[in-house]
Amino acid sequence: MVELTPSFLLEFEALDRDHQQLADIVNLIVQAIDDDEAEKCKPLAASFVKSTKLHFANEEALLVKAGYPNVKKHQDHHKSLYSKMDHILEFAKMAGENQLARDSLRKELVFFLMDDIITSDMEFKAFIEEKA
Repeated sequence: MVELTPSFLLEFEALDRDHQQLADIVNLIVQAIDDDEAEKCKPLAASFVKSTKLHFANEEALLVKAGYPNVKKHQDHHKSLYSKMDHILEFAKMAGENQLARDSLRKELVFFLMDDIITSDMEFKAFIEEKA
């Protein structure tokens, strides 16, 4: 299960709320896999992707409005994650019949969430704190 500890918080309510929502969906998918209810993965993964795309748009708009100097780099990072979202949807589609798909889905989701929050979003945390 994914838990967003205080060190992962951006201290910006809207973004932290988005991140928690994404973590909650990941946890629901992991729980479905653990409970041998992998048929739930497909709609949950679709919800995750939809929420992620909305989060990216909100986050990018915030960064543009705040004048973040590396906004283009952050946008490019988001674009690089779109193919991973396609993989997540494919793994979720196959999760009901395939253990490898279930294992891959679990790993991909956790990595995706940590890559977005830890690697990427922490880069602008100090900037956002300064602007708040």
